Parts: sequence; structure tokens; C-alpha cells
Amino acid sequence: MGVTITVLDGRVHQGNLGSLAAQPTQLMAELDRYRRKTERLARIYDLHHRVAEKLDLAAMLEAVSIWLSAQWPHELLGYRHFPRQRGHLVCSTHGPRRQRLLNAAEELMAVQVCEPVDGIIPGDGLQFHLCPLDRGASGDQLLLIHQHPPLEMGTACGLFAEGMIELRGPLDRALAYEELYDQARRDALTGLANRRVFQEQAAQEMALALRYSRPVSLACMDLDYFKAINDRLGHGEGDNVLNRVARLMASRVRESDLLARVGGDEFLLLMPNTGESESLILLNRIRQGVNDLNIQAPGSPPLGTSVGVAAWRPGEALVQWLERADAALYRAKAAGRNQVSL
Repeated sequence: MGVTITVLDGRVHQGNLGSLAAQPTQLMAELDRYRRKTERLARIYDLHHRVAEKLDLAAMLEAVSIWLSAQWPHELLGYRHFPRQRGHLVCSTHGPRRQRLLNAAEELMAVQVCEPVDGIIPGDGLQFHLCPLDRGASGDQLLLIHQHPPLEMGTACGLFAEGMIELRGPLDRALAYEELYDQARRDALTGLANRRVFQEQAAQEMALALRYSRPVSLACMDLDYFKAINDRLGHGEGDNVLNRVARLMASRVRESDLLARVGGDEFLLLMPNTGESESLILLNRIRQGVNDLNIQAPGSPPLGTSVGVAAWRPGEALVQWLERADAALYRAKAAGRNQVSL
């Protein structure tokens, strides 16, 4: 093996030609590692920048999906937090294919995993990657549905895993924000929608009714003899009764309806695509359901429900619509209570 003599700093050194020749290769490898590390850090910084100003979960996952597409093209990104029972899906496809992907994603994310799972979705030939954010300790996981593996699978998976770890903080912030937002829109006792939500939804339904010439009805409901329960059994029992009634009402209304608690024992029910006469069947089911609870304070008549209902008239303001439904409610009270008045 050849020996070389090198003069460095005025001194003579002997060295192996092979070891000296290897130094540039090692240097290039080290520079390549630094380059890759810098690129990864830049990508992670870009992710933080994209999600920093997003408050809600939907907007945050949309930003993550766009960020991830550059390295790992995909058709759906899903997130679910099991303890908080919250999640969201971001899907880039349309039409029947979109619905198939959404259905497949809901099925895949119904089960909590503790280790990454990869597989194929039957019918579409798409692949999925389902993984917990921290091996299932926090109960949240991400789903990626994609058509082809990325060209640099190892690099993409590593970046995906690193990025998802960095997402823990922003996702926790988004979940906390949504919980606070939801609390501000819910009745603290019963969990039903509050007056603010009712007003927003009513305005939307009035606009839709005008645009498509379809009916929408509003019912004001008030519990009969509820004051006797508070006076004779205490407010704690009164709260229990309100919760039982709220659950009963919620179980009787349709998915398209909006049920709200707006006062002590006052409830409002918004019924899209429903005229006054059509609403009678639903409202009498609710009224009969409250009767079947068999709630009664000592020395007082049984708890009942008086209902006033009014269909919206084009051009009518919400306050006028409420006044007409409320007037119908008082007619039901005056006529003997526990009945529905149009």
C-alpha cells in the first residue's frame, strides 16, 4: 500500500493514501446529513407556521393536509380523539368516490389502535396508514388514505411521524378551543342548544324557506306545574326533572330539527320543511312523552307540556314569529294546559 509524505505547518507527516482519499467522501456524507436535517427542520417549521393561526380542528387539519401533500400525496386525512369524542376528516375527492372514502374512514377510525396499521381499502385499490400520535397513550390517532406509496417511503414516513408528534400541542389547543366554543353554545344544565344557537339557526332556516318556498315552523313549549316541583321538592330535583324532560324531547325530535332550552322550563323547537298541521304529530308525541314520565309534586297536578306552534310567514322578522308562537302557547295554557295550540 502506498505511503504519502505531507507537509503541514512546516512538519512532515506520513499517511495512507486510502485514508486521505476517504476524507472528502466522509465530508460529503456529513454535508448531506446536515442538508437533510436542515430540510426536515424547515418542513417542521413550515408546519408550525401553517397551524399557528388556526383555531378550530377543521381548519388545522386542512392546513396539515396541504403541508403533507408535498411529500406524501393523499386523498384523505382524518383525526380522532377518543377520550373527547371529537374528530374531523379532510377529503380531496368529490362525488360518489368521496362518500365511499368517508364511509371507509369512519369505519377505520372507529377502532383505537396502539401501533401503526397499514392496509388496502377494498374496491378502490387505495392504501391507508392509521397510526396513534404517541402509541395510543393519549387516545388520538391519524388516518391517511393514499393511492400510491411515496417515492421515498422511508423519508416520508419519518417526516410524517415527526410532524405528527409536533402536532400534539396545536391539536390540543384546537380541541380546547372547540370545547369552549361548544360550551358557549350549549345550555349548561341540559346540554341542549341555547338561545344564541337558536337565533342563528332560525335566521338560516328563514332564508332557506324564502329561497326555496318551503315551510318552516316554530314551537314554544312550557312545562305545566314545574314551579310546584321546585317549590316543594327543591331546585336540585327541579334540575333533575329538566334533564329528564330534555332527554325525552331530544329523543322524540328529528335529526333536522333544532331543540333549544331558552329559560327555566321554556323550550323552543325549530322544524324545517314542516307546516303547522304537519308539526302536530311530532309535538303531540313530545307532549305524550312528558306525560308518560309520571312526574308530580305532592299536592300538585302532574307535569305536562303546553305548546304553541306557528309557521313562518315570508317577510316576517324572527321576533314577530316568536311572538305569534308564544301567543299560541298562552292560548294552550288558557284552554286548560297540556295541549298544542296553532
